[in-house]
Amino acid sequence: MRRLIALTATALLAPALALAASATAHAAPKPTAAGPADALRQQLVKRTTVRIDERNEFRLGKTALRYRETGVVRFGRSGPDAGDTKLTISSGASKSTGHIIALGGKVYVKSPVYDDALPAGKTWVRFTGPARTTLLVDVLRPRTLGALVAHTKSKAPGGTVNGARTTLLRGAITLGELAKVSPDGGLRGLSGKEKKIAVPWKLWVGGDQLPRRFQAAVVLPGPAPLGDLKLSSDARYAGWGGHVAIQAPPADLVVDQKDLETDEDLPEARPDLITTITGRAAAKS
Repeated sequence: MRRLIALTATALLAPALALAASATAHAAPKPTAAGPADALRQQLVKRTTVRIDERNEFRLGKTALRYRETGVVRFGRSGPDAGDTKLTISSGASKSTGHIIALGGKVYVKSPVYDDALPAGKTWVRFTGPARTTLLVDVLRPRTLGALVAHTKSKAPGGTVNGARTTLLRGAITLGELAKVSPDGGLRGLSGKEKKIAVPWKLWVGGDQLPRRFQAAVVLPGPAPLGDLKLSSDARYAGWGGHVAIQAPPADLVVDQKDLETDEDLPEARPDLITTITGRAAAKS
């Protein structure tokens, strides 16, 4: 299963890369910030948590790789700095699951895909990395959220999402504009033509201006006969303002990635949309 998921992901992405709380508010609370980015910054200052349910899909022709991440993310001074989430990656009939804890610059992963490489008595693999892999549009980062909202084209009642009445914002932002606010600069390798590609989006915000749901999609031109690479996201957020404790796994159950008993390349903890796009640009240059 471990190699099957890795090979499935490679088969889907390699051609394109080579070429190119339940909610606590049942009624809308009074606005407490000038806009979504300001409201999010207040959460960073308070070091609160939010529950996430994020679904992403890579599609190349009839082949799709889907992953879903659910759990809790904690905020630090500049953005998410810790998390405790469950991950499911699937492609066709193949499926892999994992438990991810991110804390203190380390990412701990527990998944069957690593079982064959683990020493006796160890169940977690420790990587060095950020608390959160950069998504195409990560609305949990104030700078990105602010840039997004600045491109709002329409507002309308958004109905109830996770128990909160919402306003639905719609707009579009280009990959070039996203590159300017990408926290790791991951989109800087795009060509001039790719920078102009539009990313349509929808954002549902509650009366407190905090995101409750977000959708975005982008189509990256690919070579014939493979067709275009389509990336899409649909995320929901609830339980804003929580203070959930996030703890690293017991030290005696953890092994560092470099100490794994294998000579094979193991898959990363999460697929990364930014790496996908950057890889296309780098391969073409």
